[in-house]
Amino acid sequence: MAKSIQAQAAAQIKAKLKNIGVKAQVKSFQAAGCNGVYVYCDQADMAKKDDIDAAAYVHQYGHFNGMEDIYEFSNIDDNIPQVMFVNVSYC
Repeated sequence: MAKSIQAQAAAQIKAKLKNIGVKAQVKSFQAAGCNGVYVYCDQADMAKKDDIDAAAYVHQYGHFNGMEDIYEFSNIDDNIPQVMFVNVSYC
């Protein structure tokens, strides 16, 4: 059975973070009408925030526009697995 697109995105994000020396917990999710990836990093990794964001948010294919109450597809890349939402947290 093939991996879901969100599982593929999570695996690629985790591999990219490992390459820059960040050990993070990466989880994918799917809900009604959306999918995404949660990335949990340690506070000590805040120094690499720009690199972490670059590795993770490339896998998000758009963003929510609250002014017009729509989701806008603004970052589509057919060469990588992408999801609706990517959330990076530092705990």
